[in-house]
Amino acid sequence: MNVDTVYLDKELVNNGSMYSYATQTVLLVAAYCDEVDLDLCLVTQESEDKPKITPGFKEPEKCFSNVTSKSIDEIPKQVADCHLPVILMHNQTYVVSGLCHVIRQIIKLACKKQDPSLKTLLGHKQCCLKASSEVSSRTKLCEVTAPHVVDKWMELDSASHAHKLPAAIIELESILKRPVVIHNMDKCQRVVLERINKHGSETQGEPPAKVIKHSSGKKVVKTQDLPPLQHTFIEGVDFALSDLALLPLVHNFLYFYLKITDDLLEHVPLTIKWYHRLQSIPKLSTALRSCNVDFVSVKESFNGKTPVFEDGKCQVLELGEKQQVQPNKKALEKTLRRDLPVIIEKLNQHVDAKFKELNSTEIKIDWDLIPKDVHPTMGELSTARAQRKCHQMENIIHAAKQICKNGDVIVDFCCGGGHVGILLSHFFPKCQIILIENKEESLDRARARIENLGATNITIYQCNLEHYRGKFDIGVALHACGVATDMVLHECMKRKSSFVISPCCYGRIVNTDKITYPQSKFFKNIPTSFDEMLVLGRGGDQTSWNFENGKAKQGKHCMAIMDTDRINAASDQGYKTELYSLQPQNCSPKNNLIVGVFIS
Repeated sequence: MNVDTVYLDKELVNNGSMYSYATQTVLLVAAYCDEVDLDLCLVTQESEDKPKITPGFKEPEKCFSNVTSKSIDEIPKQVADCHLPVILMHNQTYVVSGLCHVIRQIIKLACKKQDPSLKTLLGHKQCCLKASSEVSSRTKLCEVTAPHVVDKWMELDSASHAHKLPAAIIELESILKRPVVIHNMDKCQRVVLERINKHGSETQGEPPAKVIKHSSGKKVVKTQDLPPLQHTFIEGVDFALSDLALLPLVHNFLYFYLKITDDLLEHVPLTIKWYHRLQSIPKLSTALRSCNVDFVSVKESFNGKTPVFEDGKCQVLELGEKQQVQPNKKALEKTLRRDLPVIIEKLNQHVDAKFKELNSTEIKIDWDLIPKDVHPTMGELSTARAQRKCHQMENIIHAAKQICKNGDVIVDFCCGGGHVGILLSHFFPKCQIILIENKEESLDRARARIENLGATNITIYQCNLEHYRGKFDIGVALHACGVATDMVLHECMKRKSSFVISPCCYGRIVNTDKITYPQSKFFKNIPTSFDEMLVLGRGGDQTSWNFENGKAKQGKHCMAIMDTDRINAASDQGYKTELYSLQPQNCSPKNNLIVGVFIS
């Protein structure tokens, strides 16, 4: 039995002076937990191990079960196929990748090992840093922006940066300025009010709320009169994993900047105040010292000046566009009524969205011959929903059969509970099946079914799909939501792999640093704007189970146009593509299927 192991990047950044941001963060979180039931492996990119010359973070002693170093060509393939940091678990069949997923997993392992109270670091419903960086600004700050600053920008000789603030520091200050929105806000505000009335208004910088008397004579306070909560920590009033994850950012920022100038500190008073507050947590100070680090000595500054934003090359640290703000329902209906018919009429003059028919008899699977744990009812689906899922998966399997060969690697992206991937492993026992999903709860259900089946050709990856960098032959996705469909498509095109994808949530597309809409040369030449594609996608989401309904038919046409842009983008990259409807079409309102095979 292999021991669960966390693999961290040992390569040094900033002129060979320090570990990478991700490595620093994982070491700090592990040190805070004091003891983690994991081995630690530090990975170098070259065969010869480089000497450590880090003046800062180092591996905390007696925290991990065992500490080793290996070159990149000595680590297991499952680890090499992902971006570090990585945890390899469950006899090397379960891989956790991505900084936020890894540190969350360390907290959970530490809770089982020695301190259940550490679970409070994961916040309400254990959701702290759980969402992907495409959805959560907190995760993006911890996993994308902060590492970019520390690893690639903040150098020891960076005197030229002395009068600029890093994007990640600006974002952190912005978070600390925003009103706190947390679970059970009213209760927390009343606790703050009680403290204010007991100790004076200086505690939160707000006057006491108006106290009125109830008819019973009891003193009560109107909700609207409660004082607003201020950020004590990143998530609000409780110390959480996000505070641990962002401490290396501020520590490195202060360490480098105070060597050059402290003029910028007056522009980030809340960040400095937060840094001082962390120093009052004894366990955190102990964790830092065990990593060979001490808090930087810095005075608090509260002049409240407007932050100085970056320019020039440093501005590129703000990756991609901000996520679109969804309009309210009435505004959306007005936009669709007014603009959608015009957009459809315009595109109909150029786009001929044609479906190729699937033979419903050929795709049918005899489910009575399928092992019980392969059936989707074992994935905690209702009977009716499982029946629809069966029909949907029949289409995926049929399309995969046309292009799959023995020995292929098939990746089930956004796999959820693993319904498609488990069925693929049954029909293609000589292929390697990869399940990729970022929701641990869904993968727990998948892993239980895989163990019951005794399937040996499945590996599970708990990570965002872009963290997986291994080679594969076919990528599949059933109802990947919004931009996730296009992320899957781009991962397949990047590797010239075949794809079988049934899109979903067409109205939830969003421009990113890698994907912009429209995607194909044809649609760009019409021309078509992102706003038009977004309205078209929202029209595609106006589907219903009444497939003869006028809006449902219009929605089907909108989906067809959107997917024509997708397959045209693949054709631009040398793919032969087809657009199908799932059979029977009433198995889902989102019943399109796009298939592509790279030919040149």
